[in-house]
Amino acid sequence: LVQCSPAATADTNHEGVTVLSPEIEPVHTDCAFAGTVRTVRLDPTALWAPVETLDRALEGEVIVVDAGDSVEEAIWGELLSTYATEIGVRGLVTNGAVRDVAGIRAAGFPAFARDVTPRGPSGNTEVERNGETTVGGASIAPGDVLVGDESGLVAIERDAVSDVTEAAQAI
Repeated sequence: LVQCSPAATADTNHEGVTVLSPEIEPVHTDCAFAGTVRTVRLDPTALWAPVETLDRALEGEVIVVDAGDSVEEAIWGELLSTYATEIGVRGLVTNGAVRDVAGIRAAGFPAFARDVTPRGPSGNTEVERNGETTVGGASIAPGDVLVGDESGLVAIERDAVSDVTEAAQAI
């Protein structure tokens, strides 16, 4: 899938493909990625960095964090980006906020978020790991694939990945 851009993937018009809302934006340039999804849902009244989810992440995965559209506190920053890069995580997608944009960029870590804020998280628990969630208007489940670059994000249902990849490569 790395060879397939989000634009080509979206152009397949496959029923297993969903384009995420443009409200979820790259936080820096040079942010292309593709990977299998690992999800976490946070309590938007007490956000927390998804450290436990990252500790369980596998090489090649993309962390999708549902922060309930809360952007008052950042759930991700430079330290998690550096750690994620070291263990081979390919990117972050959240409907929440991130911070430390310069550090995320320096780590070369692709991160997409609804907003940016300097305020850190105040909670201490993750609500649900590896469940279906909605981010950017797209229903995303563990095992689905996300493809992203400066043009935006596309989710591919896990059962459609082969068909969509073949169609996107043809485009």
